[in-house]
Amino acid sequence: MNKIHIKKCDLEFVREPLKAPFGFKGRYLTELWQTVAKIESDNFTAVSPCVESVLWSDAGVFGDNPPAVSSAMMMMVTNRALKMIEGECFASPIELIDAIVPELKRYAASVCGREVAETFVLNSLVGVDFSLWSLYAKENGITSFDGLIPGTAKAAMSCRHDALAQIPLLSYAVEENGIRSCLDSGIALLKIKIGKAVPGVSTQEEDMREMLAWDIARLKQIHEIASRYNTPHTKSGKILYYLDANGRYDGMPRLEALLDAADKMGALDRIALLEEPFAPENETFVGNLPVCINADESAHSLADVKARLQMGYKAVALKPIAKTLSVSFGMVSAIHAAGGQCLCADLTVNPLLAEWNKQFASRIDALAGMRVGCVEINGDQNYTNWNELKTLLPEGLAGKPLQNGVFPLDDAFYANSGKLFEQNGYAGLFK
Repeated sequence: MNKIHIKKCDLEFVREPLKAPFGFKGRYLTELWQTVAKIESDNFTAVSPCVESVLWSDAGVFGDNPPAVSSAMMMMVTNRALKMIEGECFASPIELIDAIVPELKRYAASVCGREVAETFVLNSLVGVDFSLWSLYAKENGITSFDGLIPGTAKAAMSCRHDALAQIPLLSYAVEENGIRSCLDSGIALLKIKIGKAVPGVSTQEEDMREMLAWDIARLKQIHEIASRYNTPHTKSGKILYYLDANGRYDGMPRLEALLDAADKMGALDRIALLEEPFAPENETFVGNLPVCINADESAHSLADVKARLQMGYKAVALKPIAKTLSVSFGMVSAIHAAGGQCLCADLTVNPLLAEWNKQFASRIDALAGMRVGCVEINGDQNYTNWNELKTLLPEGLAGKPLQNGVFPLDDAFYANSGKLFEQNGYAGLFK
């Protein structure tokens, strides 16, 4: 491949409000900043957004600062990345991203006044990374997503699903009507946020005790509703659950108590995945638990994926829209080689990034309990301006709408994947 010269870079941002406070990791978001990277080569221009989620990527930075300040800190890291690559040449986005991450992590620590998780840096780079891949495609005459897949990832991304089950997100605030609405629409796999911090507690032990009680009650509430539904999209015909603890559990005894409660209520066999029960630094072996444990924030590099698999994690949440496409290609290769499972999870991203995620998800193996592929998309549940954001898609990119809980995929979906690289509405932010 030819070396591509980066002539000029620019950055803009938009603050997108959410319909209601969005709760996870014991905290809440009310808006998500969308930074937009514009990168010009000698021949082409690419513009791509990034959805910042400081709470997801580094809850410590989020907790230390007002939400807007933490978002501004992440945007400073994005700006630093663009300044670093301006004037440089690259043959592969993967090599360029790998080269700048260490320096960006040091810079982010200086901006935030503390060491930051690598996911914080990767989250800041999403718009930069997608712009680089778009330029790479244009400069090399690549006209479909398939043309971007490195040789090392081709075996792991050899599927062509004819449907993707949508995974909606049930945050703390979603009530019974919202749960029923999801299931009435044909949803087969529910992502359920657990690990809620209950107000008014004074000690860590009390926090953990109240959290466990809330989680059990929440699972029971959802299970009682979901038990009344069937689905053609799972092998058992039952609605499945994807529990996301966001690192809130303090050890195996409390996690086992949650699973014992799930067993007693008849929900254990419905738990397809249990994500990030422990903090990233917790290296407890989880391979003997009766459910598949999934890594997310703790797996932000190829080395992390390999380490988590050795700890008994049997699945990893891929997030091209949060950890970069460049890093995700390496992750999916490692997971596939180890015989593990993966899925494309959301970051409450905008419609354009959701389409990138769908293209990646359509090419990886289905989860063990599913008859179809799956992809998490919850932006439609949470963005105030979701319909307006859909108008920013490149013309002809949007695939078929959700039907009975799945996105139907046809030849046009795969053929039109090259439209990801074309001009989108975010270009209008730059004068």
